Amino acid sequence: MLTRRRSQFLERIREIYQETGEPVHYITVAKALRVSKWTAYDVLLELEKEGFLERQYVVNSNEKTPGRSMIMFVPTPLAESHATFALDWQEARSRLLETLSNLLPREAGRVARELLDEMPGKAHPVITSAYTLTILLVYLKSLGEKALQLVRSALKKAPRPEAGLLLATGTGWGLAANMLPQGNLAGQLAAYLSRLQEQIENLTGGEHKLLLDFLHEALERAS
Repeated sequence: MLTRRRSQFLERIREIYQETGEPVHYITVAKALRVSKWTAYDVLLELEKEGFLERQYVVNSNEKTPGRSMIMFVPTPLAESHATFALDWQEARSRLLETLSNLLPREAGRVARELLDEMPGKAHPVITSAYTLTILLVYLKSLGEKALQLVRSALKKAPRPEAGLLLATGTGWGLAANMLPQGNLAGQLAAYLSRLQEQIENLTGGEHKLLLDFLHEALERAS
């Protein structure tokens, strides 16, 4: 997952490329974002290393330096995929946080089923992980503030974001499993929690942080 700064540069170069249909020079990006040309160049090189941009050499048509090539950049399919994820993530994040804010404890079962029904249509592991965490918090909220506080305490003990996510998930499931009636709903949630733990191990550091930030806010909304 890209940092906010790199995402800003990537989105701007995508916009310029879509407008012109031509490879983009780093000075053009620098002017658009009002940063130095060397700052822009360094960030675009980082994006290139991560597979979001592709370098192209274009012959300079300037008469003072005929035949000299310039380094230009074009977005790759991965850049388009990132842009799509960013929109999907904002939509899912808003939906899930609003659900927790408005949740009444007696509605836990109904809300959990609605969220479970939505999950098959979500492809990105960060989004499905956020849905799973939200369903878990839906049940914990019905147990009361003490259950939510235990999850917060587990997060504080973790030395790294991925460890925090795993500890919070294990603690939450240990509390929620005792209140769930045996049946299809409990089985579905258990399966998704098992998948969540596998996904956490395969996510990038940026994705871990994105999910951890979401979990912290979700716990606040659930209180």
